[in-house]
Amino acid sequence: MKVQAPFGIVTGCHAGDKFMVGATLASIRHYCPDVPICLTVDGDFDVSDLEREYDLIILRVSDMENQEMADFIGGSSHAKHAAMWEGPFEFYVWLDCDAIIWGDLRPQIQTNLDFQILWDGVS
Repeated sequence: MKVQAPFGIVTGCHAGDKFMVGATLASIRHYCPDVPICLTVDGDFDVSDLEREYDLIILRVSDMENQEMADFIGGSSHAKHAAMWEGPFEFYVWLDCDAIIWGDLRPQIQTNLDFQILWDGVS
């Protein structure tokens, strides 16, 4: 997948998580309406309803260009890493499929860090 934006938000799901990811996507669209979202999909199930409602970029693990990597991470907790290798953003924030944001998180993002936890209790 080619880079489509310098920054975006990535979340992911497998068939068992689909019911939860809708709330995550709704919170992102509400508080960050102009930020592109990539949904990393692990498995062969329909997400067209989410794609339409939230204007998503879909990254299916099974459709990754590097099939060896797709076979390695597919069906495991490592499927979320697909965005690191073939995601559509130069820089992104990963949200678990059960995470809800309660405001615009962009001002808190420090682009000079490789990894950042957005939680007030962590310094």
